Amino acid sequence: MQSLPESTALLIHPAHELLALIVIALHVVLPLGTWAMLSGYRDPHAKLWLSGLACYSLGFSLSALNTLAHNDIQTILLSIFYLTGILLMLEALARDLDPSRQLTLKVLWVTVCMGGAYFTVIILHGFYPTWGLMSLSTLFVFFSTTGILLSAQLIQRHRSRSLYLIVTALVLLMSGHLLRLGMLLSGRRAESFQVAAFTWNSNYLVLSTVLTMILISFGYWGYLLDKMRHKTSEMQAKQWAAEMLAEESQLLIKERDQLLMVNARVSAISSLSSFSAMLVHDISQPLQALEFGLYNLQHQIKSDLCADHLRERIHELQVMSGKAGEMVSHLRQLMVQGQDHVSPISPHKAMQTILPILQGEAAQRKISLTYRNHLDEQSQVMANTVMLQRIIFNAVGNALDVLNNKQSTIAPEIKLAVFSGNKGGKRWTILQIADNGPRFSTEVLSHLNTPIQTSKPHGMGLGLLLLQSMVRLWDGHAVIGNTPADQPPGARIELWLTPA
Repeated sequence: MQSLPESTALLIHPAHELLALIVIALHVVLPLGTWAMLSGYRDPHAKLWLSGLACYSLGFSLSALNTLAHNDIQTILLSIFYLTGILLMLEALARDLDPSRQLTLKVLWVTVCMGGAYFTVIILHGFYPTWGLMSLSTLFVFFSTTGILLSAQLIQRHRSRSLYLIVTALVLLMSGHLLRLGMLLSGRRAESFQVAAFTWNSNYLVLSTVLTMILISFGYWGYLLDKMRHKTSEMQAKQWAAEMLAEESQLLIKERDQLLMVNARVSAISSLSSFSAMLVHDISQPLQALEFGLYNLQHQIKSDLCADHLRERIHELQVMSGKAGEMVSHLRQLMVQGQDHVSPISPHKAMQTILPILQGEAAQRKISLTYRNHLDEQSQVMANTVMLQRIIFNAVGNALDVLNNKQSTIAPEIKLAVFSGNKGGKRWTILQIADNGPRFSTEVLSHLNTPIQTSKPHGMGLGLLLLQSMVRLWDGHAVIGNTPADQPPGARIELWLTPA
């Protein structure tokens, strides 16, 4: 809308006044309504757009007022508001395409000041009906063209149909101002574009401008909702992907824990098998020599040989026997050294290393496994960390197998504890492994002192061999038994270790 000439300023038709008030009301309600409808969706880019829309509405409202009462100050202000609104709305669309883009307030302020100075000079020198209108129309054509290009790129990115409303609005706005530019350049008088003239070109310009405001408001509202839905879908997809990765990670952790359990058992079996093989190999020759020597001695006795010769043969057999004993002692030292020398270690720290693995395996079998340390965390015992962990792995693994096959309504559980105790006038550190599974049978308990014993139908007794033989090497002992009769049934294994 343009201002009326002073000669016709007093000849205002009531319909003209009503139209101006309707346009002003529309340009006040639409920005406020858009702001309210976008509650909860106003990101920084949306706030920038709505600020530009508010400036544009203020400019158009001042333009409508100017048709009722012309004022140079109003004309300067409406030009500045138009320029500010256009810059803010274009910047909002540009930031949607490139979030890293930043237009500083200083640049915006300088641009607005330069534009305001330009329009001030034109208006104060009386060139607004010509150069002023042409400059504003050029500004709106630039706004429409740039906005259409940015919206087209946003349509390709966000696939929002609401952006087509913005494109349609900008096409309408550009067509009205191109029409005015063409007529001004062709020499038409500015009065033919006045609202009061009610010519077809003035009516088209007013109608296209009002429709632009309506379409832009609803178009951006729909676009912002589409953009938020698109972001929500992306976030949900990322969340689902993260949940899938978390599940896969948990499965990998469970598989890792199972492999560590298997590795611990296989390592124990390998160590004991190697020890047995070396023992058989290294003492077989001295024992064979001892056997042949005894046979020869028996033959010599029958042959009634002299006593001196017999003493010589007996001495040789004693040497062979001593050699066999040395071999056994040497192999025993090799076995101990193969598992590292006994040294002061913290049973609590040793437990902390393997506890997550044990708890993971127990949780997978739906068995409760708890651990309590009743001593100072720095308390130490004489043992070997690796072998102690293998013993615990094997004992807990056997308990897990038993509880996993147990048919009972009682929730299966395994309790690990470290505490101190006294026996024989000596203080001990006790590592206890207790469960609420079946008790050890009387037969099993009666054979605990045999070299190899097991409670499994097809077992090799490696668990008890580790508990008995290895703990003895540490100057400790193992107590294997059942819970007292007045307590719930269960098995109990205790490692009595010497404090460091």
